[in-house]
Amino acid sequence: MRVLLVHPSCLMYAEIYLRLEPLGLELVAAAARQAGHAVQLLDLQTARHADYFRLLDDWRPEAVGFSLNYLANIPEVLDLAIETRHRLPQCFIFAGGHSVSFVGREIIEHAG
Repeated sequence: MRVLLVHPSCLMYAEIYLRLEPLGLELVAAAARQAGHAVQLLDLQTARHADYFRLLDDWRPEAVGFSLNYLANIPEVLDLAIETRHRLPQCFIFAGGHSVSFVGREIIEHAG
């Protein structure tokens, strides 16, 4: 299975202070690779949304996972997930991280 893992952009107030390595996604990527899946990790703290959509269209992942460790990233991830569903209707889309664990139902309701 082709799996794309996505680390969202920096928080608006965090351009300098909160640029973090996506360690959790790196661990998920390693486990998925060990299980035989093809994995790419895209860090939107260094890449652009245009890079994400290009990768989505060219590589056509079967699953896309988003890291949601900060509530402030929810609008961005929802927008990306909705557009992903539009472009790849059969793609399995998931999110992980402590923030999404607290508000999972609300996120699903907002995603439509």
